[in-house]
Amino acid sequence: MARTLERQFIQERAYSILKNAYGPGAQFHPGQLDAIVSVVSGRDSLVVEKTGWGKSLVYFVSTKILRENGAGPTLIISPLLALMENQVESARIFGVDAITVNSDNKDQWDDIYRNLNRVDALIVSPERLSNEQFMRHLAEVPGIELVVVDEAHSISDWGHDFRPDYQRVSKIIDGLPGNVTVLGTTATANDRVISDIKEQMGGNLEIVRGDLIRENLAIQVNPLQTREQRLAWLAQMLVGDEILSNGQGIIYCLTHSDCTAVADFLSERGVSILPYYSGMGEDERGMSIEKQNLASFVAGDTRVLAATVKLGMGYDKSDIRFVIHFQLPQNLIAYYQQIGRAGRDGKPAYAFLLHGEEDEEILTHFIATAQASPNLLKDIVGMARSGVRYGEMLKALNVKGGKLDEALKYLLVHDYLYRDGPVYRASFGKAFDAAAEREKRDQITKTRIAEHEALIGYLDSTDCFMKHVAAELDAPDAQETCGICANCRGGFIVPVSADQSTVAAATRYLGGRHGEIAPRKVWGSRARIRPELQMRPGWVLCADYYSAAGQKVKEGKYTIGSFSGELIDASSRYLKEKVAREGIDCVVPIPSRRHPRLVPDFAKSLAASLGIPCVEAVQKTCDAAEQKMLLNSAQQEDNIRNSTAVTDSWSVRGKSILLVDDMVDSRWTFTVVAAELLETGASSVYPFALVKTGSGD
Repeated sequence: MARTLERQFIQERAYSILKNAYGPGAQFHPGQLDAIVSVVSGRDSLVVEKTGWGKSLVYFVSTKILRENGAGPTLIISPLLALMENQVESARIFGVDAITVNSDNKDQWDDIYRNLNRVDALIVSPERLSNEQFMRHLAEVPGIELVVVDEAHSISDWGHDFRPDYQRVSKIIDGLPGNVTVLGTTATANDRVISDIKEQMGGNLEIVRGDLIRENLAIQVNPLQTREQRLAWLAQMLVGDEILSNGQGIIYCLTHSDCTAVADFLSERGVSILPYYSGMGEDERGMSIEKQNLASFVAGDTRVLAATVKLGMGYDKSDIRFVIHFQLPQNLIAYYQQIGRAGRDGKPAYAFLLHGEEDEEILTHFIATAQASPNLLKDIVGMARSGVRYGEMLKALNVKGGKLDEALKYLLVHDYLYRDGPVYRASFGKAFDAAAEREKRDQITKTRIAEHEALIGYLDSTDCFMKHVAAELDAPDAQETCGICANCRGGFIVPVSADQSTVAAATRYLGGRHGEIAPRKVWGSRARIRPELQMRPGWVLCADYYSAAGQKVKEGKYTIGSFSGELIDASSRYLKEKVAREGIDCVVPIPSRRHPRLVPDFAKSLAASLGIPCVEAVQKTCDAAEQKMLLNSAQQEDNIRNSTAVTDSWSVRGKSILLVDDMVDSRWTFTVVAAELLETGASSVYPFALVKTGSGD
């Protein structure tokens, strides 16, 4: 068996595989060969090494040796689809036949399952471990001797990218035969995370831990800038700067809309760039847009990707020359992971950190909503004692669908619940400890806040930037300096400001970045909205809440108490042609008890500018919760339906209406009020809002 192989044989075969892959002069990085020997010899191991060090080499070379000596396929648990496909390509370099089972290749599953014992490595997401069909097929594969947990920090509650499904891995490990070796790999595990991983993967883990300072990656932190200034800086540097106008790079953004905004503006300025994030949909041929955009970047046809952190962990394109953060990352540990995409070929590379005033609000929201509330978990378990369906929970609980999904996953993974067809039931013999869950959540939140404070301190650091990050990760070389960052150099690597004409262009772009309001076609109950009760597609004056224009709307609503003539004029110019084209002949404001005259007064002025009447045909019938405080469709719909009514139906009968509100997010206010107006005889309703809020992204 492979476990009886001598160290010398393992070393010689490993060198042979390496040289066959990379040429006769190839050498292992420090620690790689020791890790391979450890794994092939059967010792459970955790490899914590810098980005670009070559952690995948360890498990692919180990797999090759094990397979040659009678072992079955290696099971590799990997977090992201893009990373899985990357790993399949990397495996071929070492002569390893790897396949992946994922949602994109369902039509190949039957063939894959029939041939599982013939491949060298099977790469799956942790979510796949909850699939009964997959686990049944996996159990039939003989001779598995190596299980790899890639990006192993995700198994830990304390890791920067914790995923509940990763905790299924510990259950799998607990049930493995004694001859199966477990290998965890990560670049982003500090002492606390390593300790937790050891508990979850087994206390006898051999730790292979190396230095984390990247000597070829130079970091610069720009001063605080507005969104307009950051966009202008990107446009100017990516076109005219000697460093940033050459080579491929990634711009990380916090939200989907930011990815699109950055990509569109820079594309207009001559930069070869595409956005990349989850849920981009398909083109007219039915092809995934995000896969096409990534493929274009990989092929070198696109120079820059504006991406969310979906393109973060483990993505291995060796010749990326720069990584730019448009906003602050979650914390310094996540930051190290993301800038690690640059310079993996060992050549000079750069990381630029931009930030603005809105980052604090976004990141604070992320921290507050990162984990399911213990009260929510308790409520779900309570409902499940008598059996409960998903839709019943969604209607009864004030929670977004995505957050309910996360809470259910957590409870299922930790055996507090089980599925009985479509019904969720509380598990027998395992009581839910709300106090313990609350204490755990509080501790994790405190850790996240401390990490955020460390990130804020980093912005003003005069010490070596790379050293600062290495210290946050408890790295062995945390006392060393990189010698190449802006602080080590004693000055900025590239200029930090753009000229005023480019800033003005960015301001015009964001201020003129209008949006659309798509009509909802299904009620919160999942019943279809009859076509005759659906509003028409409508418009948003400003699609960017955090732009200068978006903040003017915010100031008008929450500080001044009225909207400026500038916003009225801009809205009139934007809508004039649309109103004429669609035959709109009446403006109706959305009522509010908290700001009773804000929207009606704006609507009156807008109607006067457009030359059509304004009719206050809709009234609030009672006090209601703020829509933004309600977190799912069922409750948002009911909240509006129960608190508004058309009180002047005669004045809108037969009219084509411009329905006006200040802000739009979920669209339920527009959807319900439009249906009420159409039921009373309006011929058509077109929604219009001054700004789209960012909370829905």
